[in-house]
Amino acid sequence: MKLKPVNDKIVVKPEPKKEDERTASGIILPDSAESGGLLQGKVVSIGAGMHSANGTIIPICVDVGDDILYSKHNGGNEYKLDGEELLIMSQNEVLSILESK
Repeated sequence: MKLKPVNDKIVVKPEPKKEDERTASGIILPDSAESGGLLQGKVVSIGAGMHSANGTIIPICVDVGDDILYSKHNGGNEYKLDGEELLIMSQNEVLSILESK
């Protein structure tokens, strides 16, 4: 099975979550303790784009295979498919595309 997003939605495979950090005294600091914070993921599927008021299609700004950054506070909806964690989000939730120099 695979996901085929509609309109301006994209499917993202998030990077694996890092383990919780510990202070010198052994207190566990979960990743939610960090303020702000961006997460990275890879786009695995994209929709066709949104329809404008006059009926033309506004294309998606990311491509399959792009590495993206998104906010951990606004990171789409989680979905598990065949044991794989995925996120379904709007392209508007993408903050940046990572490109090599």
